[in-house]
Amino acid sequence: MSTPETRYTSIPQEEDEGHQSDDTRVSGNQANNPKGEETGLYASLHNWWIHQWGNSNENAPLINRSKMTLEPPRKSNVRIAFEIVTIVGIFTLIGALVMLAVLGTNEVGGFPTRKLTDAEQMMLDLPSAKKLRHYLLNYTSVPHLAGTEADRLQAEWTRDKFTEFGIPNAEIKTYYPLLNYPVSHRLAIVSGPEEFWYNATLKEERIEEDPSTENPDIVPLFHGYSKNGTAKGPVIYANYGRLEDFQYLVDQGVQVNGTIALVRYGTTLRGLKIRAAAQYGCVGVLIYSDPIDDGPLDKDSELNPPKSYPEGPWRSASSAQRGSVSYLSLLAGDALTPGYAATENATRINMEDSNALPTIPSLPLSWKDALPLLKATEGHGTVNEIDWAGGLEGVQYYSGPSEGLVEMENIVKYNVTPVWNVFARIEGSVEPHRSIILGNHRDSWVFGSVDPSSGSSSLLEIARILGQMLQTGWRPKRTIILASWDAEEYGLIGSTEWVEDNRDWLTDEAVVYLNCDVAVSGPHFQAGASPSLNQLLYEVTSMVPDPMTGKSVYQAWGERSNATGVPSMLPPVGVLGSGSDFTAFMDHVGIASIDISFSGDYGVYHSVYDSFHWMEKFGDPDFKYHQTMVKVWGLLVLRLADDLILPIHPIDYANELQKYVHQLYLHAAPHTFPTLKKAVNSLVKAANSFEISLTQINQKLRRFNDDQKLSAKWSKRVEKMNSRLTSFERGFIDPEGIKGREWFKHVVYAPGLWTGYSGQVYPAISEAVDEKNIPLARHAEKRAAKCMQSAQDSLI
Repeated sequence: MSTPETRYTSIPQEEDEGHQSDDTRVSGNQANNPKGEETGLYASLHNWWIHQWGNSNENAPLINRSKMTLEPPRKSNVRIAFEIVTIVGIFTLIGALVMLAVLGTNEVGGFPTRKLTDAEQMMLDLPSAKKLRHYLLNYTSVPHLAGTEADRLQAEWTRDKFTEFGIPNAEIKTYYPLLNYPVSHRLAIVSGPEEFWYNATLKEERIEEDPSTENPDIVPLFHGYSKNGTAKGPVIYANYGRLEDFQYLVDQGVQVNGTIALVRYGTTLRGLKIRAAAQYGCVGVLIYSDPIDDGPLDKDSELNPPKSYPEGPWRSASSAQRGSVSYLSLLAGDALTPGYAATENATRINMEDSNALPTIPSLPLSWKDALPLLKATEGHGTVNEIDWAGGLEGVQYYSGPSEGLVEMENIVKYNVTPVWNVFARIEGSVEPHRSIILGNHRDSWVFGSVDPSSGSSSLLEIARILGQMLQTGWRPKRTIILASWDAEEYGLIGSTEWVEDNRDWLTDEAVVYLNCDVAVSGPHFQAGASPSLNQLLYEVTSMVPDPMTGKSVYQAWGERSNATGVPSMLPPVGVLGSGSDFTAFMDHVGIASIDISFSGDYGVYHSVYDSFHWMEKFGDPDFKYHQTMVKVWGLLVLRLADDLILPIHPIDYANELQKYVHQLYLHAAPHTFPTLKKAVNSLVKAANSFEISLTQINQKLRRFNDDQKLSAKWSKRVEKMNSRLTSFERGFIDPEGIKGREWFKHVVYAPGLWTGYSGQVYPAISEAVDEKNIPLARHAEKRAAKCMQSAQDSLI
């Protein structure tokens, strides 16, 4: 049965029913009105009509003479028609007035907002597909792994482009984290039945139509932060390498201790697969890409052919996924300087004392190299029919262990290595002590056309447009900082070290961090954010046209999310977990953050095939979505930098907190958390009152135009309001942190302890419940409730 199309509207400001569909409202009125009396706007108009023109006798019941029963009153057909025409006319007039108001905002479609400023119009008009293509071509011209000479040269090129575009104060800031680089690798089955012996190629095949794959400096297959060493043992297949996967094998009597685990990418961060394997006694881990995950199997043909690259956008048989295997849910940033900046002369802990580094070696594999291992396990151990089978043909995904032994070698070299963040700064003209920071990481495992160079190119184009705006005499009210981070791929290092280095200043002055890691891998917009920024996301995406649909990005976003997920009045904004550079800002310091991207059919992640050729052929051939990302990202910057009152809404955050409490109750049943619930309810009340004040002040400020200077009285009121909005997110920071991973200090959000990428709400409480440590859960509840009060105090 088809689902009716959901109609998107603005977020209601006054009543909760605004979040319901029209059908829900009708049923709700009927439930509260058992007599069936008319309610709502129609009833008001109807009653007014009766009072002015109606005949009260028409409300009297009629007698059906043939049945001798009472029946509802009837009206003449003329009167019914006249009343309908009149009321429809009134509704039409109201609708016309609403449309005029909306059209007066220069809105593309979806979510009403105000009229664009001249600066915002420039941000919509000026992005150039040609220039974006040029930037991407340069960034993808060579492999640029963090800390290499190519990486340094691209940092200098980025700084020089900022300067060329007229952005003042462009500079490079160097940090010195621990990094590793591949020396040699080997994988082979060396015993058992001879028909299973083999040596893995551990190499991605060259493709004639993609000249970048012939580059002699392609980074070999390896894992960042992987353990240096060798391992030998039988191989087992452990599905996705989750805790529950290893526990299943143990429960089935499968030997796990002393084995090398073959696991597939997906569902959890790659480093946590290795952590789980080590906990169960494995001596090594091989992580491969299965064709059913990011290969061509079971993929639709809506955008591209469901084929492997280069015939389609999906992973091919020899393609493998590089990546970091640090324990990112325990610590972000440099492993040897936990919680403080990795400056050149910083005190460093020993590698063996870090809680973020793996203790057993690992290698990334293609499915071509994984297949012989799966064949070696066939007929041994168990087969799990639920969730365990991948998409390879001719093999049944037995657990093993194999009869023969596998030898793996992962020789890597560790060094304290310089990495280079690039910054440019535009000083604010009215509130220079408040900063809007936008950032993207620049380093890549190989060429990184999608990840991260589509974002790097978009950042450069925003810089160029801001430079042109500066030439017109425009100055932002608040300071804008552009950041090109380094070494993100190893563990969010460049951004984390900078945040740790500038923690006090950021706590005082940073308003919002706007992250764009992967700008474009396709046409589908998605976002994660602090809930207080949801309305801003909806407003900005309503102003930007979507190239493929011709509607607004907001409308296209909502329609796709309804078609592919749970239908909702508003497009979903995700919970921020980890895996990109917003992590330190949000989870360590408490700076409201946004992460945005356009996603699509992307099967070449962290491989040599994430190239300029892939982007031109499949990702964004005409670079229109790169242009669109510049518009969205740029308008977010301008709204936050130039609005008199910061476009931040704590009420949306507070409402989400109530939902999270409900989720926590379900997760922890039969345990309840009344102290937290009471604190959240109190925060909701305070946020509601604050939102009323916020709306009133914004309405009064409309009489001031952009060039009109505020009076001392109004300047003071604006300053006070913006101070409250800036500090609101800081209230959720608990200096104590989460037990066992104290670097993470946000009481509402953290990456899942055993998922990494996806976010966990009320993490300290949830983890204590999972560990059945109820006293610790109570302690975490008190800490969280105290933070709710701190956030509430910031609004007063």
